[in-house]
Amino acid sequence: MKIITKIGIAALGCCALALAGGIAWTMHEKYEDEQVKVKELEEQLAILSKKEKESTVMRSVNAQMEEIATQQRIISDEHREEAEQQARIANDMRLHAEQERQNAQEAEKRALDASEVAKGQRVIAENQRVQAEYSRRVADTLSILAMARNVGNTAITQQRTGNKDLANLLAYASYLFTQRYHGDTYHPAIYEALTLTSGGQKRWAVAHGHIMKITIIPGTNSFMTISTYGEILKHTFNGDNLQTKTIFSDNNYDIRDIYLNKEGTFYAVSHTGHLIVSKTNGKIHVVPIDGAIRPFRIYTTNEDEVIITAEQSIHVISAKTLRTIRTVPLTFKTSIAGRKNGHIVLFDQNGNYMYTVNKDITKVTKQTLPFKGRVMSYNHNSQTNQQAFGMYDGSIYYIDPSGKIHKLVGHNSRVTRINYIKNRLYTSSYDGTVRYWNTTSEKIEPITVLNSRQWIICLTFDRNGHNIWTGDQFGNLTEALIDISEMARNLKASLKRDLTREEWNYYIGKRIPYESFKGKEAKP
Repeated sequence: MKIITKIGIAALGCCALALAGGIAWTMHEKYEDEQVKVKELEEQLAILSKKEKESTVMRSVNAQMEEIATQQRIISDEHREEAEQQARIANDMRLHAEQERQNAQEAEKRALDASEVAKGQRVIAENQRVQAEYSRRVADTLSILAMARNVGNTAITQQRTGNKDLANLLAYASYLFTQRYHGDTYHPAIYEALTLTSGGQKRWAVAHGHIMKITIIPGTNSFMTISTYGEILKHTFNGDNLQTKTIFSDNNYDIRDIYLNKEGTFYAVSHTGHLIVSKTNGKIHVVPIDGAIRPFRIYTTNEDEVIITAEQSIHVISAKTLRTIRTVPLTFKTSIAGRKNGHIVLFDQNGNYMYTVNKDITKVTKQTLPFKGRVMSYNHNSQTNQQAFGMYDGSIYYIDPSGKIHKLVGHNSRVTRINYIKNRLYTSSYDGTVRYWNTTSEKIEPITVLNSRQWIICLTFDRNGHNIWTGDQFGNLTEALIDISEMARNLKASLKRDLTREEWNYYIGKRIPYESFKGKEAKP
């Protein structure tokens, strides 16, 4: 400021000297002009001074602001470093906490695993204990069942040697322990022992020729038999006595089959080629079957028609007029006939084929059998879709519901009849036996139901399925009890004494507590 003022004063001095040495008349105007200029300069200097002051202040302020900013940066850096430090500390603590949490989880998991292992060990130990107990019980059960079968075989031996009292006791023991321990009471050793000892067989000589068929009369306690001697007989039970009435008898006829309708009218077919019919008025008609050579089976599809199968033909006959409606010739010789799903099926004498007749009796179709041999008997169980073929050599081919073929061996001669009770298959044979086959068993084995010295020609069941009826070559009619629970009850009622302690220990065993069979049965 002072420098500027000095410059201005010097300038003014120089101007005054110039003005003093110049023209006097111009001094005044120039002075005024200079005064104006000086004023302008002063104003400029004032503005410059103000700006200088403002610039200095601004520089100071800027310096102060810069210093403050620097301090703020320092503080911010310190805070940032502190925050970063705190963040690092927090992160370290978080990592530590996470590690501790993981350690705790691992420790918990190890503890849980240890608990599960301990629990598993306890479960294993319990299972082993239960399995050991089960195995012990199974072993005991199997041991007792094996004992029961051995006792059953011993009963059969004792019965055949004439020691009946002991045989009866042992047979009942074999059944009782088998039933008590849920074994198969139809096992051959058990069943045959009961069959021999229960006294469940009765025999009557009723006919002169082969009894070819036994037909139960529905709703009554009566049944009919036919024979090759031309006999049609009606049998009725009166208490324990069997009363027999002759309906027809003529040895000129060889009667092979009979059909009984709902009204009680029967149609019988003779091997001589005749149809024998009883009417409701009691009269019997004998009618020749035109063109029939050795007819042997009679069927019906309705009450208006009777179908006769002969050796080389099929005949449809009116039930009212007894006249032939239609004859279907066959290109082969038949040996036997049967029914399957409402269709008549035929088997030729050479074997290997089964022929199916349609329901209209107009067409016959041929089917190759899955086995070789001559079929002598056949039955189809429509309820279970089982089939059985009885063969000339005594074997049986059984086809289960799945279609699997089983060859059953037990008979040693021609199988004459096959019949079912549910899944139980019964067969008769010329070897004089009736055998039972449990088709639900893994291994299907024969069980002898009835033994005879004669050919068994036919068999059937009574209404409740408790008894089987057979006819043989000499006209004998045999009733045999086949229901095992009934046999056991009959046997128990017939016991005359108990086993002695010595007999019990020898046949049953000391480890099984002694009990009375003649008194009240001990509960399992």
